[in-house]
Amino acid sequence: MKLRFAMMTLLFALVLSACGAQGAPIPADPVEAVKVIADKQAEIKTQHLDVSLDLGLKLDGLSADDPSAQQAMVLFKNFKANLTLAGDVDTTKNDLALKGSADLGPLTAFLSQGADKVEFELVKVGDKMYLKGPDGEWNESDVSQSTDASKPDSTPQISAKQLSDLLKKASKAEKLGDEAIDGVDSYHYKVTLDPMTLLTEAAKLAQSSGASTEPIDQAQLDEAKKFLKDSVVIVEVWVGKQDLFIRQQKIVFQISVTDIPDQPGAKADVDLSLTTKTTKINEPVTITAPK
Repeated sequence: MKLRFAMMTLLFALVLSACGAQGAPIPADPVEAVKVIADKQAEIKTQHLDVSLDLGLKLDGLSADDPSAQQAMVLFKNFKANLTLAGDVDTTKNDLALKGSADLGPLTAFLSQGADKVEFELVKVGDKMYLKGPDGEWNESDVSQSTDASKPDSTPQISAKQLSDLLKKASKAEKLGDEAIDGVDSYHYKVTLDPMTLLTEAAKLAQSSGASTEPIDQAQLDEAKKFLKDSVVIVEVWVGKQDLFIRQQKIVFQISVTDIPDQPGAKADVDLSLTTKTTKINEPVTITAPK
């Protein structure tokens, strides 16, 4: 009798363990799942980011009679750039400490005083922003925060909120094969965003954050949407099964612009890929102003 009871207890414990291993609940419909994931990111208060950005730009068909256009052709006919960024972010305090480097092709030597890469550091603590460029000197500036609770903070910030707001506007989503990201078992989703919606939301964000004080010009938006009609915006997210926190995200912009203003017949192709890995989620971070 005792043996049977022990066996039943063990079996019950195994069942509970198996159920617990399934992690946080998530809808079967990919679009609804992405919305749940987006909301979950609000719980991230601190994180470590490793960011890589790759940019490719091709220009073709600019006027041979325009000297400035020809200069642009020489510089951007087949332009490639890369940027890496790493550091800690405290979204509760809206503080950050990031180090980065950039390879901007032919512009690099000019901006980096002859070095192979443009290296920089960015620190924000409270109302102060500190930037150190290739010259090695720290430059300090004020970034005052809004005292009106009804208005968003006007300081620049790197948080999950902007991404989550965009994910909620997904026009299409699909679940791909599960993967492990830095040892964390993760769901993998691919989200297709409408470039028109993305453009409108970016304009609204710039205005609401204080980055732009001018009202949204609908005529300019309509013109930009015409150029972006053949563009593609894809977001991939790898989400920890246990907590639904995004461990890795990749955003791909494929933009093709034809009939550039004042350059009829000209074409620009832009490929931008932004990959971000998130680790040390909600672990203590210490961000201090540079001395």
